[in-house]
Amino acid sequence: MASTVIDVIAIVLLAVGLGLTTIGLYGLLRMDDIMHQLHAAGLITGPAVILILLASIATGSDEIITSAALVILFVLITSPLSSHAIAQAARRRGGTDDDEDD
Repeated sequence: MASTVIDVIAIVLLAVGLGLTTIGLYGLLRMDDIMHQLHAAGLITGPAVILILLASIATGSDEIITSAALVILFVLITSPLSSHAIAQAARRRGGTDDDEDD
């Protein structure tokens, strides 16, 4: 009974993660401004990847759980840093329309 509940939770997490990934990829391809593309990329690298990795915990394998936990930690640390660096580079290069007041 418990394994069935864990499997259902894993399927829901995987479905939501893949849905967010699909929406984020569509937004990434459709947006023309780098800041809007960063917002869509943040949707992919943040919640979507973490939900998919959380779904992999249902396998019960120690190696997979350890790897998923380490990758989640890595994503939580590097995703905001890389988005911030890309946004700063775009702003310095003049790739946004937000600089009109400066």
